[in-house]
Amino acid sequence: MVRCCCRFVIEMSRMAVILNIVQIVISVVAIIFAIYIPIQIMKFQRYTGLMTTYMSFDFAHAFQSVINFFYKECECDVEKIAEKYKERFNEDFNYKRKEFDINKTLHYQRRLLNDYFLELEMCRESSWYLRKIISKDWTTSEAYVCKILVYMNKAVDEDPEMFMDISSIKYERMPRGKGLNEYLTRFYNALRKKSRNMQL
Repeated sequence: MVRCCCRFVIEMSRMAVILNIVQIVISVVAIIFAIYIPIQIMKFQRYTGLMTTYMSFDFAHAFQSVINFFYKECECDVEKIAEKYKERFNEDFNYKRKEFDINKTLHYQRRLLNDYFLELEMCRESSWYLRKIISKDWTTSEAYVCKILVYMNKAVDEDPEMFMDISSIKYERMPRGKGLNEYLTRFYNALRKKSRNMQL
C-alpha cells in the first residue's frame, strides 16, 4: 500500500512537471501570436490604405499623366525621356505664367507616384502574404510606369539644373532657434549624416 502511494505521488509529480512545461510552451506561443497577429493586421491595413490611394483621382491623374508624357511627348522612346522631361520641367516651373497649379505639374505627379510605389514596395517586402496579394493585384502596366519613373528619376539626378546641389550649406554654422526652428534643428542633426541626396 505504501509502495502504491509512493508510486502515485511520483507519477503525480511527473504529471505536474509535464503540465508546467506544456503551460510554459502554450504561454510562449500565445505571446508570439499576440505580437505577430496585430503586426500582420497593421501591415494589411497599410496595404488597404495604399489601395484607397490608388483609387483616388490624384493618383489616377498622376498615373495617366506619366503614361501620356511617355506615349505622346517621348513617343515611347526611353532615350527621349531626359530631354523631354527637362523641357517639361522648365515649362511647368515657369513662374511668369499667370496660372500655376503645382498639382498639375509632371514633376509633382512623378514625386507622388515615386512615394506611392516606394510605400507599396516597403509594404510588399514586409510580408510574404502581401507579396502574394500584390503580385496578384498588380499588373505589368504598373511595372511599366515604374520603369518610366526610374528613367525620369535618372534624368533628374543627372541634370544639375533640376537637381541643384545645396550641400555647401553644411559648412555654415547652425543658428539658434526657438519654436519650429528648434524642431527643424533637431531634425537636421538627425539627418545630416545620412544619405547625401534627397529625393526630388
